[in-house]
Amino acid sequence: MLFGKKNKEELEEVSKASDRIIMKEMINDDELARDLVLEIRDGNPVLLNFEKLEEADGNKHLAFFIGATVALEGKTVRINDKVFLFARKEDFLDGSLRKFIDSIPRG
Repeated sequence: MLFGKKNKEELEEVSKASDRIIMKEMINDDELARDLVLEIRDGNPVLLNFEKLEEADGNKHLAFFIGATVALEGKTVRINDKVFLFARKEDFLDGSLRKFIDSIPRG
């Protein structure tokens, strides 16, 4: 069948954005940073922890991810001083990323 309605099982196979989150502790590695931006571009939200980086390296990588996310018309969410979530705006539409962010303990 070329055209037709998707059945309920086919629709349920689409994963929630929160199921696709890639969690990484960022290191000073430009190639890793590039690969993670490609993941964001491809619809996989990325949660990055910048704690292990020296301040200058952390700021460099944070600026890179924020700029790339803006270029992809995405959003950056600050979880705390050293942890950020980067995702395309489409990935926020199902509401699962907001629920994930709200479930993270603060303090």
